[in-house]
Amino acid sequence: MPASSHLLSGSRVVVRCHDRPVTDWNGDEYAELSGLQRAMITEAMAGLDFRPTDHVLDIGCGDGFLTGALATMAPHGIVVGADPSHRMVAAATTSTTVGEVRPHFVVADARALPFGECFDVAVSFNALHWVPAREQKLALSQIAAVLKPGGSLVVQVVCDGVRPSLEDVTTTLSREPRWAQWFDGVDPPFTHVDPDGYRTLAAAAGFVLDELAVTDRHWDFGSREALLQWSAMGSTAWTDRLPEAYRARFVSEQVDAYESVAGTVGLFRFLQMRARLHRGHTG
Repeated sequence: MPASSHLLSGSRVVVRCHDRPVTDWNGDEYAELSGLQRAMITEAMAGLDFRPTDHVLDIGCGDGFLTGALATMAPHGIVVGADPSHRMVAAATTSTTVGEVRPHFVVADARALPFGECFDVAVSFNALHWVPAREQKLALSQIAAVLKPGGSLVVQVVCDGVRPSLEDVTTTLSREPRWAQWFDGVDPPFTHVDPDGYRTLAAAAGFVLDELAVTDRHWDFGSREALLQWSAMGSTAWTDRLPEAYRARFVSEQVDAYESVAGTVGLFRFLQMRARLHRGHTG
């Protein structure tokens, strides 16, 4: 689908277009069901420290919850939230209110960022694991290109580990005979990077890795029904390929299959990697 993208010039945002397929998440639904993301973002913000005049880019900003908070931390700078989903950006633009300090929101993909070398800091929370494996280096290179030399990046993603993830379970389900006809030749729409190889990946994209930590996390939705509702929202990269009449059944089978991994009804478990990097100086 066509995706709008933007150029930042001072405090002005100028729109132009690129053409790259993305999942167009429902921003309003995301805001209603994002208790997990809210909790993770609130916790993650404790480790962020900006100068009041910093130019900050929030990559994969979703419904703008984090971006609005970042704007209060850089009240005399410029804060931009970028997301490839038109509906997410629409929700962020209409719902993010932080008094006199308002962030900008743009439709833009991490793999084709339309900015110059103008940001002091970039953050990306729970977004880059939706970039295909073959384009992880491209995404990081694009982020490096819009940071000033020495500029910093904080990345938080679901990463690889021994325990199968919900996305692993979903991909396995999609390959079963009753579903495979709709997923034939389709690559998994996510990447769980290997923490042990992230330093090398980052260096290839122009970054120096300063810190990296992996934490085993869980979130109890409290019931199968609540997990079903949340999973239906987060699984659109798969379910959009299905006839609408089959989507609820697919998500139901997904949640049932995942229960043996989580060990408890309604429990979501994941490995979270948080990395702090800075752009190397060139020339």
